[in-house]
Amino acid sequence: MDEYGRGAERTDFPASDALETAIGEVRDTEEECPGVWYVSTYGGGERRGMEFYVVEKDTDAIPAEAKAYGTAIPGCPEYLLYPMDAERQVRKIIQYEIRRYRMRESVSDEDRESLRETALDGMEECPEYFGAFPPPETTPYGHLIRYKVLMNGVFWFQTDRLETAMAVAYPVWDDVFSPYVVGQAQGNADGFSCLLFPENAVCLAVFEFGRTYRAMRECPQIDAAALMNAVYRNFPDYVLKFNLMEQSGDNRPLRWL
Repeated sequence: MDEYGRGAERTDFPASDALETAIGEVRDTEEECPGVWYVSTYGGGERRGMEFYVVEKDTDAIPAEAKAYGTAIPGCPEYLLYPMDAERQVRKIIQYEIRRYRMRESVSDEDRESLRETALDGMEECPEYFGAFPPPETTPYGHLIRYKVLMNGVFWFQTDRLETAMAVAYPVWDDVFSPYVVGQAQGNADGFSCLLFPENAVCLAVFEFGRTYRAMRECPQIDAAALMNAVYRNFPDYVLKFNLMEQSGDNRPLRWL
């Protein structure tokens, strides 16, 4: 089973002219669970090939709450559409519900392993459905006793050892931090997929976050001038590499640092 939770291939997808007018000529279909289809289309002319979940409105496999995230298809009132490449990845909701259904029906043990990972991915894109990322309770710095949320999945916290640090949930940090910054962090003792930054390295993590996430740049608890002063003071070697890259016009992502 791949990222999209695809199961056994089926050839009896109920395609219609109205559906193909809306999404393009259907190329491949697979039924993931009753009334839920993975569909890919051909490209051609100005239309490119795309991937979707197509959900029958009356299927009992998907709860009404998840159906509310689908898009109505003109001329096909019986279906809901979930594009795979939508900016807000609501496809994670359908992937989660497919796997949850298959676990309930004992269709696939593989779904048990991927259900939690799918939910973690969904927490970033759709926290109102999956819930926001929880802070870790146990860390190498001690047990959490107080924390503030800087953005979903990013926590400034204090512990029972009177230490202050920052926790960043996976997948929030994935493909954001350079290896240099990841190297300043520790893993989390309680198994939650976090990076944990000691107090002196928080400035570096916040700096790189701010280049990707507007929520971090606009966080009222962040003083931009103080942040940059801390980066210069604590990590002069990083600042040198970063400035050289900027001055050379190198637009590669920070993962090259």
